[in-house]
Amino acid sequence: MNHHDKDFIKELNKLKINRSLDAEKKESMKMAVNQHAEKRRRQEQRKSKIKHGFIWLSTAAVIILCGVFLFQMIDNDSVTAPDTEEESIQSDQEQDSTTIEAEQDEHNKTAENTPAFSIEENGTETATILLEGMEEEVTVYNFIIEPYDIQFQIEEFLSNYETAEDEVRYYSDAENAEIHLRVAEAATIDEIVPEVQQMYDHNFNDAAGPETVPSDENPYDGVTQHVSDSPEGYYLYQIDDNVLIIQYEYDIEAADGVSPRLEMLRKSIQ
Repeated sequence: MNHHDKDFIKELNKLKINRSLDAEKKESMKMAVNQHAEKRRRQEQRKSKIKHGFIWLSTAAVIILCGVFLFQMIDNDSVTAPDTEEESIQSDQEQDSTTIEAEQDEHNKTAENTPAFSIEENGTETATILLEGMEEEVTVYNFIIEPYDIQFQIEEFLSNYETAEDEVRYYSDAENAEIHLRVAEAATIDEIVPEVQQMYDHNFNDAAGPETVPSDENPYDGVTQHVSDSPEGYYLYQIDDNVLIIQYEYDIEAADGVSPRLEMLRKSIQ
């Protein structure tokens, strides 16, 4: 209790004890009471202002600190996010590059491990064929197409040969007749027919359509198509998952000698 409160209480006690105070004295005491009340009110207002000011300052400080912390978080995200995204893109590119290199290496290894198209000579033997209505004993040459292990025979008339990439060409000494052999991998006859037809200068629309070859010629299903002017055509045989392609062409003067030799070739395929 402070000094002003003690005075105030004394004045109140006087009011209770002495009720016969004159009017002037009463008025003086009333003014003292009012002044004391006003002073208390101002003191309470000042305390309230100080208290609210402290609360406001504390709240403002917390808001400012939160704002600074949030700004730092956003700023850090804005700085690190592009780096993270760039690193992710770079990582994906490196993975793609590694995958492509691995696939290329695998392809190269497969290509290296897969033997190239080649022709192997496998000796000679004697056979009899019908030439111009007469039986004739001839020499035939045995060959093997690798890596497909396709075996066949070529009569001496067409025994000259040369290979180029994935094809072998047999031809006569006078080069008036020739036969080409190659293998289409992982293919069917239906897929190869249009491809082979496009290789010819003329149109096969005027020729008879592809015909099935006789089943007793060799163990394989096949088709053939022939054009008589000038004599040329093809045979296709389905051998496992591959197609053996035989294309022939010869001068009309050599027709009698080429037909029986083509027949010998077809029958020798195994």
